[in-house]
Amino acid sequence: MSLSPVDLSAVANKLDKPFQMAPLATIADLAVSLFVCQGQVGWHRHLDEDELFLVHEGVVTLDTERGRLTLHSEELAVVPKGFGHRSGSQLRSVVVLIRPAVLSDRKNGHRRRGLESDPPLEKVRLARVQAMLATPYQAVTVARVEDFELLMLSARGSGPEMSAPDHDAWWLALRGSLSVRVPGTGAVSLSAGEMILLPACARYQLSAEQPSVALTLAQASGPDA
Repeated sequence: MSLSPVDLSAVANKLDKPFQMAPLATIADLAVSLFVCQGQVGWHRHLDEDELFLVHEGVVTLDTERGRLTLHSEELAVVPKGFGHRSGSQLRSVVVLIRPAVLSDRKNGHRRRGLESDPPLEKVRLARVQAMLATPYQAVTVARVEDFELLMLSARGSGPEMSAPDHDAWWLALRGSLSVRVPGTGAVSLSAGEMILLPACARYQLSAEQPSVALTLAQASGPDA
């Protein structure tokens, strides 16, 4: 088993057109992609899929039928299925996009159109979430997209042994640096802005010499799952 980190900024530097998608990972039914936001796309809506926008670099405006959000680095927002929206940026910005890899109507038939009664969309500031991470390796949910949760945890010292589910496990180092150790493979170091994909059912352990923060995706277990 060979594991290699992926530098998000390096991937973005290879994109020669704004809004060109670079696939990063497929996590069960979700696709994790990256694009450079510069200029603006037209208004559109997805009746079949939620979309999570996470700004990696720069500043992005997300216009929706419920108002405008301005997303800076380490901020995100989820546009639920059915909401009209458009994204844009005056500067070259880098965005991680998480959405279904297959159309949701083919998966579960849940289609919808945004209604005037829907509440305004809100952004999530990951720096504020980090302030609530009191115990290392205890993840908190920061957003939900389709049947998955985006989780955030702090790392310091050695964490417990973990196991990837029956699909690949995705980890993104947000701040600091992480070591990901897989028995029989050795350790892989992740610096801030780097991600790794671990194969289904793999056993692994996270550790960090200094306080660090990471994001991962996990299938939701709540009533809406």
